[in-house]
Amino acid sequence: MLDGLLATEGVLQVALLDRDGLVTCTAPRHDDTVERLGQAVGPLDASKQNRITLHGEHGCVMAQSLKAGRVLVLKCETGANLGLIRGVFDQASAAFDAAII
Repeated sequence: MLDGLLATEGVLQVALLDRDGLVTCTAPRHDDTVERLGQAVGPLDASKQNRITLHGEHGCVMAQSLKAGRVLVLKCETGANLGLIRGVFDQASAAFDAAII
């Protein structure tokens, strides 16, 4: 499922975090900078929302709360089609929720 998100135009990195905010799965798999996506948990927790979008100089980060305290995070290119990415992100989030026991 992570590879499917990564195949979306404009998506650079994807990570699935456990309930402690630690990265459990990433795409691309051999990119150590994906670990930084775990930092999105703080603003997500602080916002008390199910999803946040953080815009920065070098891209955009989206984080979505899932069942069992897990979080799905992705990083997008600056200027990416966020509407398209949000739609794919919604589908992926629902699929992860359905798969989490």
